Amino acid sequence: MPSATQPLLLVGDRFAGFTVQDTVRTVTQLIEDLHQGVYSDGGEPIRIRAGQGVTLEDYEAIWDEFVLRGLSGRLDFPYAEPALAGRGEAHKHCETNTLIANLRRDDDTTFAADLRLHNDNEILLDHQTGEHVQGMVAVEAARQMFLAVSERFFASHHPQRRYYYVIESMHTDFENFLFPLDASIEYRITRADTADPARLAFTADVSILQAGRRSSVTAVAFTAFEAHVLQAKEHRRAEKAVAHQSREAVTAVPAPAFAAAPQPALAAA
Repeated sequence: MPSATQPLLLVGDRFAGFTVQDTVRTVTQLIEDLHQGVYSDGGEPIRIRAGQGVTLEDYEAIWDEFVLRGLSGRLDFPYAEPALAGRGEAHKHCETNTLIANLRRDDDTTFAADLRLHNDNEILLDHQTGEHVQGMVAVEAARQMFLAVSERFFASHHPQRRYYYVIESMHTDFENFLFPLDASIEYRITRADTADPARLAFTADVSILQAGRRSSVTAVAFTAFEAHVLQAKEHRRAEKAVAHQSREAVTAVPAPAFAAAPQPALAAA
């Protein structure tokens, strides 16, 4: 139960494993609690704070449930819809898969954002166990962060150009578990070569921070090439790969035929 000093922490249903913590509930569990009359007694405020996986629709549904039961006057449940990185910034077609929210610039080389993990994010659909968020979320968040920063704060200086991003190296160290609660992303550029607008090259460190600790840090090196230049190179490489595969198929030695195995003799009764 929430209290004046310990609010209830609400997470999306995908994170049911985290509810072994006494003050954590999923959206479905909270609504079921209301149906069971858990919050009907008493007059103290009901303080709820949203963690990862809680959507605007969830927030509205919970408010409706409290209103139906005459409890809305006790409800303290602030919610701010995150300002997601755009489709062309995070390079994701579906908003449910965008991990970058409230992107901002702190100084010439430092940028920050909030981690936003939708309950139906593609990374969670096939594997989410235990209390912590799986490591691939941190890797994908780092990838989306360098894309979003590059698109909004650097590529935007050349609106007539379209860029194609190539990762040269990407290494992640995991230092602490990441849980489905508030987390921030810090992006620090360690090298920037932007003199030639046809080729923007960077190295950067991307850290995910939660509860006063660093959960992970990803060192990435990448280059944004003007799209038409790289697409031509990519096409040539693809042609060579197809030709090589075709030659391999033609010259492959046929697998040897195996004679039928002899039938075992029948044992005497």
